[in-house]
Amino acid sequence: MIFKLNLVNCLLSCIFFSSVNSSFCFWNTGCPYKHFANKTPYNSVRGDIRDSVINVKGCEPISVWALYGHGKRYPNNYYAQKMEDAVIIRNYLQESQDRGNCSLCAQDVENLINWPTDKKLFKGLNELSDEGYQEMLGLGRRLRKVFPNLLGDLQEGEYTFKPTTGDKIEDSARAFVEGIGNTRLDLDKAKQDVMTSLATCEKYQKEVKANSKTYEEAAKYQRSSEYLVTKDRIQRRTGLDIVLTEENVTALYDLCRYTWSEIGNKPSPWCALFTSEDLQVLEYLEDLKHYYRSGYGTPLNKIFGHIPLKDLLKGFQEAKDGTGKKITAYFSHGTAVDMTITALGIFKDEKPLTGEKRNRNRKWRSSKLSSFSANIMAVLSKCDKDETTDYNVVFYLNEEPIKTICNEAICPWTEFEEKMQQYRDTKIDVCVLD
Repeated sequence: MIFKLNLVNCLLSCIFFSSVNSSFCFWNTGCPYKHFANKTPYNSVRGDIRDSVINVKGCEPISVWALYGHGKRYPNNYYAQKMEDAVIIRNYLQESQDRGNCSLCAQDVENLINWPTDKKLFKGLNELSDEGYQEMLGLGRRLRKVFPNLLGDLQEGEYTFKPTTGDKIEDSARAFVEGIGNTRLDLDKAKQDVMTSLATCEKYQKEVKANSKTYEEAAKYQRSSEYLVTKDRIQRRTGLDIVLTEENVTALYDLCRYTWSEIGNKPSPWCALFTSEDLQVLEYLEDLKHYYRSGYGTPLNKIFGHIPLKDLLKGFQEAKDGTGKKITAYFSHGTAVDMTITALGIFKDEKPLTGEKRNRNRKWRSSKLSSFSANIMAVLSKCDKDETTDYNVVFYLNEEPIKTICNEAICPWTEFEEKMQQYRDTKIDVCVLD
């Protein structure tokens, strides 16, 4: 009921302010748009496993399998430099406003001018931020709360926590394990392999990530009237004499989304440069990139997604036979989550996303599918009834049940095994170039 009241207040606030103000004021809007593609803070889009967990009478969880993207991080050196260069724009906003060229609200301009520079943001660290650590810590805590009997006293041999290499990923894994609440738990040695990372996969790097064809639809969208109108609108809102380039717009967008914090609900003043429509257009541009780089747009992506699902099937078969783990968790990039979603065939649009026209009702939304700390999880339960034993599996994405895989999200073991059968013979030599 509280949520519904807040939602109503948010909608009324938006209607009220849009009707009495000639310009949009970001600082006091009751419902700012906060979906920033794969740079969306996890707490902006996540569910809560404590509320959404599916419990079936007579069934007890015996194994959890999960794949986690890393938590919120600082930008790498390239983007950090572009963002730092773009900060100077705020120095010209007051002058632009005094001349009557800037349509930003006075308080938004003041907030930008007084924005405390986070020097760590511009060092190109590409490491886990404090917020990212809290995201992963919370994931572990909530999971432990829901499955106390299963995860409360893990012993050696009963678990696998396996990160790929990279400080932000290893720190994400440590934060998650800390959330589980057992200081004796060890991480597997960080390792780059096709299961958790594509950094060393020559086939993917050459045929997908570094292939200009992967980004053709995104480039086409940047030439569309909708995108060009958005770019012009940003130019007119700021009223700057300098002509904003694609690089400038990207850097300002990155300042908005990297400095937005859901810890304490702190919107970024940099987002005042954009209307909600602007942010939705920029989000779609990012969706196009991810759709082809790690989703349905490129057939090779689906093949990579088979590899985690092969591991899931094997792990649950072993758990069902009494030789498996209580929890198996892999820590990687959001790319791996995207590819697993693609292999499962969920959140698939009837027609491919293109740069010709924005699909406003698309299922593929990187804000919701591959935000920071994005995750996909499956829970195997053992069910005893009338002297018979059966098993079921429930899938979760970002702590919400996935209801499109099986009826009402609950997969009887026979249905689960039948669906996963296609991944059983997946080869892990997919990275070999032809």
